[in-house]
Amino acid sequence: MAISSSTVSKLFGLAAGRCSICKEPVVKPYVKIGEMAHIIAKNTGGARGDLPLVGRRDDYENLILLCPNHHTEVDNDEASYPPEKLHRLKNEHEYYVDQVFKRQTQARSMDIGALVGLMRYLPLTQMHTLLDGLPARFNMDLFYVEETCENFCKDFPHCRPFFDPHLENQFIGFWSDLHHLNNYITSARYNGNPLYDTSDNGNFKNLYISRVLTNEQRQEVDQQICEHFGKLDTSSNNFLQFLKYNYQEVHLASFIGWQ
Repeated sequence: MAISSSTVSKLFGLAAGRCSICKEPVVKPYVKIGEMAHIIAKNTGGARGDLPLVGRRDDYENLILLCPNHHTEVDNDEASYPPEKLHRLKNEHEYYVDQVFKRQTQARSMDIGALVGLMRYLPLTQMHTLLDGLPARFNMDLFYVEETCENFCKDFPHCRPFFDPHLENQFIGFWSDLHHLNNYITSARYNGNPLYDTSDNGNFKNLYISRVLTNEQRQEVDQQICEHFGKLDTSSNNFLQFLKYNYQEVHLASFIGWQ
């Protein structure tokens, strides 16, 4: 069965006629360039087509509005675009559209003001660099990042939690994953010895993994660290992308350093 006209109207309407990834208009004068991409392909041989699906392949729930470029990218890189990610991108874009066309509320204004203040002291755009070096080397600035999140909650009590529940979930997910990594670094022990210590050359910016660990212990530590690292890397990137698309009023690279 073909995609119904009501499904087409709903998909284009809730997405405001824009690509769910880059937000570029997909309706031009006299031409509609938007493509109604299947999250799970219409045919089993297509992108993600062999994955289980609840409902019909041509239903609104299995479609996402994309520009031609992103439709090609999504279908040619299945590993980077699993169904759950496409559903998340679709939901976040439709949510963004809903927010844009709603009256600018006092609650959103307060969230924006809080984010402006937070981004001055939270190096969100630098998180990937701060995580670089794990598991062999741990950048102690990550302790300051967690402290910034804690102080933000104390300094902006009138904005905590965020009024926007999606924003709150993104922030809490990032903060929680950061706390779990830092807590593991400081609390884990082997034979009573800490996993990380300062180096012998007086470099106090980084902690280095203990040289007294056996190969088996090192492999176990590496696995634990990589699990924590992977979660934090994902949640920090999701938080960054969410702010990028939903809070464009906020300058994300305005970090001025810790006071």
